[in-house]
Amino acid sequence: MSAKAWTRSASAVVLIAGLAGCAAEKRTPLVVPIPTFTPSSSAATTAPARIVGALPTGCGAIASAEEISEAVGKTMPGQAKLVDGAADANIGRTDRIDCYYGLGDSDKVDDAPVRVGLASYSDAKTATTRVNKTVDDEKAAGARSSDVTVGADKGTLLIGRKTATLVATHQATTVVVIATLEAVPAAQAQTVLVKIADRALSPR
Repeated sequence: MSAKAWTRSASAVVLIAGLAGCAAEKRTPLVVPIPTFTPSSSAATTAPARIVGALPTGCGAIASAEEISEAVGKTMPGQAKLVDGAADANIGRTDRIDCYYGLGDSDKVDDAPVRVGLASYSDAKTATTRVNKTVDDEKAAGARSSDVTVGADKGTLLIGRKTATLVATHQATTVVVIATLEAVPAAQAQTVLVKIADRALSPR
């Protein structure tokens, strides 16, 4: 082979190799990194705010008559009647407020179809002790009890002969909801009373 022919052959080999290299480079897949996202803190679910410390000063902060009517499923006539309780050092109670719903002008508070009470105690242990005493007293009188949840808090539902009672605690605050079985039948008591208790424990 002449030197000139050999040079042309070698150049062809280099050109083919170069084209093959370009083809190989073109076939290389493009890798695009997948972006990662950090969930927004606003998407996280949080428990509703609860009353801690001082109790509300009026029934509107516990539940309006309209809210009670909505929960019960029937109109509760009249305005809520407030009865301020008192501190009782003997049982560690620092404050108390009771609201009565569905009363007529001449009705006594004991005749209220629905009653909601809040009380604050010196500490969470004392509050739990008072709730446990209420549960024991109701069970001793023949009430059927069952555990319930009120939001993130624990409570007890008690079905007696004439009334349904729900008691629960949040830290050093207790809530009690009492409804006559005429106003809230036993089959609906858990749903209705839990809704009312949850509202009462949520400050406005």
